[in-house]
Amino acid sequence: MLKLWLFALPLVALAANPPEWSRPFPPHRIAGHIYYVGTEDLGCYLITGKSGHILLNTGLEDSPAMIAASIEKLGFKLTDVKILLTNQAHFDHVAGLADMQKMTGAKVFATPPDAPLIESGGKADPSGFTNYKPTKVDRILKDGDLIQLGEITLKTIHHFGHTPGSSSYETTITENGKKLNFLMVNMGSVVMPLTSPGYPNIVKDFRATFAHQKTLRPDIWVATHGSQYDLKEKFRTKNFLNGASYQEAVADYDKRFERQVKIELGQ
Repeated sequence: MLKLWLFALPLVALAANPPEWSRPFPPHRIAGHIYYVGTEDLGCYLITGKSGHILLNTGLEDSPAMIAASIEKLGFKLTDVKILLTNQAHFDHVAGLADMQKMTGAKVFATPPDAPLIESGGKADPSGFTNYKPTKVDRILKDGDLIQLGEITLKTIHHFGHTPGSSSYETTITENGKKLNFLMVNMGSVVMPLTSPGYPNIVKDFRATFAHQKTLRPDIWVATHGSQYDLKEKFRTKNFLNGASYQEAVADYDKRFERQVKIELGQ
């Protein structure tokens, strides 16, 4: 069973970060040219290429050293990371961004709503989550924008709701001679009140996101939290072909969201 998270309160309400957010996890190749370099639960992904690499998500403030070690253990050079991306601008995925940018010299890309959060160090976040070191954003990613680095091509998909600018990325990989669709998705968990004055379009954005996510048919998918796609089980079995579980997960998050709408809005 997938462990699907739905937070009713902002993460700042927690006394401490969950320990699995900091615990190391074995770095490994998922499929094709995509590797896992995150912690036990914070998903960080290295997309490799001959012209350089892309790193998606940088974890907590103390995560960069661990991520760097994982990248080196896999046989890649940290200085070959040329682009830094994030699925969303909450601290558990971008608090390490500023230090990772300094370590790599890479360019930082973000969606229009998340860029101000990143550049303000989280101060512009309507959820009220804790702050982190600000980082300059070098490129704004519109919906459908292609991110290209040598032979790597990622498609940007705006999946707003979890944050005002949360996003997913889609690409094609080759595994055992077959072309496969690979999706790095931001799942639609509710982490702030649906009546938040700082995010008046939150319900509309969530519904648009779920409608679009249901149209996607990945052969392999991963998410911002390892528990959202059964990281441990996938790693144990070395079987990452899990497209059917994606549809199940999206449907479950959608139901949980609509349940929250009824609780908060009476709709």
